Amino acid sequence: MRIAFIAALVACAVPAMAQGIGGSSQQATTTTETTTTKTQSGDTTTTTTTTRSETTSAGGGFTLGNMFGHPPAPSAPTYESLGGQWKIGEAAGNKICDLTLESKKFISNYGARTSIGCPDGMFGVSSWLLLGDEVRLMSPGGSVLAKLHPGPNGRWRGKTEQGLEIFMARD
Repeated sequence: MRIAFIAALVACAVPAMAQGIGGSSQQATTTTETTTTKTQSGDTTTTTTTTRSETTSAGGGFTLGNMFGHPPAPSAPTYESLGGQWKIGEAAGNKICDLTLESKKFISNYGARTSIGCPDGMFGVSSWLLLGDEVRLMSPGGSVLAKLHPGPNGRWRGKTEQGLEIFMARD
């Protein structure tokens, strides 16, 4: 004679709040299920207990940066994200021109071109390189004409090789 007996089925949800200084708030839920089975055959009784536990968590909350109105860190610049139309100009002057950065490699480099009215030294831009978060504008001979780094509001700031402060911004 077989008698199957499920002794217990326990499911409990235990909320756990975890919050570090400046960290994010998380809620974790643990579900535990215990099943006990008794089998009797003649004078022998076998008891089997199986326990299964599962923990899930839901994040959310805040970081200190977001709490004080700072946006999340931007993703690293890529050739694709920087490709397209820009304006390049003197930081403290009125010379400004159009700059096009190609997002696809042509032969061995990424093409670039400028229009008339550029800051001194920027008219001859023919290619560009992205090294980490630095944009280098290059001459046809491969010389660096300017180096720019990300600044606020999607603008880029830098200097020409002659020391002239310049900016690069989307149209």
